Amino acid sequence: MKSLDLHGISHESAKVLVVTFIDSNLDKLPIEIITGNSNYMKKIVLDIVNKYDLKASPKNYYNLGCLVINN
Repeated sequence: MKSLDLHGISHESAKVLVVTFIDSNLDKLPIEIITGNSNYMKKIVLDIVNKYDLKASPKNYYNLGCLVINN
């Protein structure tokens, strides 16, 4: 599964990276996006995922800072 790690990335840069990552991997779902514990970073990712009409869920309930994106 391809992954994008947003640790250390600014919120503005993350918006561009997430869109590019999803666009590049729409035919390779599922993918994972590592947001870390930032609620705002998670919101950025979830807002973009919703625009693509995709679904996001935590990779597991011990690591809520990693979202698995699928259709």
